[in-house]
Amino acid sequence: MTAEDNAWVAVRSVDDFAELRNGRPDSPCQWWPEIGPTVDTDAFSFTHRVRRLGPITLLDIDFHDDVWVNGGDIRPHYHVTVPIAASWATRDGRSPVVSKASSVRVYRPEGKAGISRYAGRLLAVMIDRQAVEEALAGALGHSITSQIDCQPVMMTTDQAVRSWIKMVSLLAEQLFEPGSPLQQPMVGLPFAESVVHGLLLATDHSYRAALDADAPEPAPPAVRAALDVIEAEADQPLTVSVLAERSYVSVRTLQQAFRDHLGITPMAYLREVRLGRAHQMLLESDPARVTVASVAYRWGFTNLGRFATAHSARYGESPSETLRRSA
Repeated sequence: MTAEDNAWVAVRSVDDFAELRNGRPDSPCQWWPEIGPTVDTDAFSFTHRVRRLGPITLLDIDFHDDVWVNGGDIRPHYHVTVPIAASWATRDGRSPVVSKASSVRVYRPEGKAGISRYAGRLLAVMIDRQAVEEALAGALGHSITSQIDCQPVMMTTDQAVRSWIKMVSLLAEQLFEPGSPLQQPMVGLPFAESVVHGLLLATDHSYRAALDADAPEPAPPAVRAALDVIEAEADQPLTVSVLAERSYVSVRTLQQAFRDHLGITPMAYLREVRLGRAHQMLLESDPARVTVASVAYRWGFTNLGRFATAHSARYGESPSETLRRSA
């Protein structure tokens, strides 16, 4: 990394921000549809610098004036905001949250996000959604087919949260330090992976009890083999016979192993994975170019009525409503 890579970039107007957001596809600002001053004034400026390591993007930003930020409805990452020296109030579509220096804000990939008032410096940690959910799936021993229901606030009075913030602070310090060994993939990527796992242990969510419990018994080799096939080829015409053949066991043995370890049949598990993938595709698609039927067929759902029922049961809205939200 050169000194130029480490340079702060200044934004002095709303027009500057729009130019940065639209002209730099790698800029984290592209995930902020709107930003502006909280009072009727031309006072609007901030400086920022950004670095990326593996699945993690770090944004060090200093707002010089009170601003509001609209973070939109959909993001490709879990976004954690760590205040360095700031005062703020935030929202995420669940409930308004007044954040203090003793709290860290967590935004999930799906759902409204924004800052109604912010002034000061913060460190934004954006971790690719796939990396977080794959890390959780690996720890649990089974797939995660919807976003993790992280609570919106982590309190720094919690030891696990403080430890995670120290990890992130060290990562930021080293990524913005020219010549740091942490910028080398051999050193940095394992550390980035630890940051991802640390977040799962620091934030409250419905899987925390399972993570805090004793390590679960490893899945049998046949189950692990079938899970790998399902995760990699969920869009292919898989059958229980194909899964059994590629797991080197009989159909009966595979079905019993799935029931014993996961409490579900191989094909039911496959349907759950496909439903999650279809939901994600609906969220990311342009409703002017993509239909619910095309997404359903893409993921093996030939009965649109059953697809709509299953989708509504899991996500609380019809597939067409999800697709419209992506517009």
